[in-house]
Amino acid sequence: SHRAIGQWRTMVVLPITAGGAIHVIPVPLRRDDPLSPWCYAATITPPLPLELDDEDPAAVDDNTGPSRTYNSLLPPGANFLATQVWPSSRIASNIIEKYMDPSWTVCELGCGPGLPSLTAAKVGARRVIATDVDKLALEMVHAAAAEQGFVETQTNDDIAVDANREILQEQRFATKQIDLTSREHPLPEADLYVLSDVFESSAVAEGAAWHVQSVLSKNRQVMVEEGNTKKKNIRDEISRVWVFAQSDRAQRDSFLGKMSEWYKNDNNGQHQQLVGWTMDHTPNHDKELLLFDLDETMVEYN
Repeated sequence: SHRAIGQWRTMVVLPITAGGAIHVIPVPLRRDDPLSPWCYAATITPPLPLELDDEDPAAVDDNTGPSRTYNSLLPPGANFLATQVWPSSRIASNIIEKYMDPSWTVCELGCGPGLPSLTAAKVGARRVIATDVDKLALEMVHAAAAEQGFVETQTNDDIAVDANREILQEQRFATKQIDLTSREHPLPEADLYVLSDVFESSAVAEGAAWHVQSVLSKNRQVMVEEGNTKKKNIRDEISRVWVFAQSDRAQRDSFLGKMSEWYKNDNNGQHQQLVGWTMDHTPNHDKELLLFDLDETMVEYN
């Protein structure tokens, strides 16, 4: 199989015995802007029919349905959904482009092709860490980052790098394999954590909630150490979490339920109040957790 990815062109990733092929193609945030940040996404040509049993509950939950045929064609362990650019990642990228503080370190959880991460790097984030459990997705992110000049130290085989390898700590753009359903490893330190459409299953939704709670718990420690939760520059000390999800993502309610329960039992963050999903896409930097709702029919592509 041919696994090279790069050079802003369609490349064959894996031949399909049925006569087609999986390709990676560049997908820009804005189609009519040559300076737009972009990522790679996978496509299958010619398109193959998906066999989906509408009567099977598993076919529409926990990522065993529409993508299962495509998954069988990808390298072992790869998930076709993780190679696609979803509307929420475009909304996240637009908001990051407009409102991100360039002094921040940004960590994207469940990045897939990583358009928000690549956008953060494009607009000057101090450091970016793109994380996912899917190695192929991380390989695509690293290739796009290298081509756009975000990876500072490159070797001759950087384009075909094993995505399981962490890029050197001092580099401005890094990839890291993280499983949101696992609680064994802490998240990288960051000023802003971004999650866009990661709620593909109840296990991921609950795992994401646990990791977000861990981030917010660290905020509480900072507040205690500062000795004054009303300190004006506390916004410079805490981490923020921006979560993006379409209203038709059933598992996002599981995430919201877990977070609501955590806030209810939080005795050290009384000045913080959990607000539900909002269509207001102007982030308040004083808020530690923002939940962005979106209507996919309103997403702009140009």
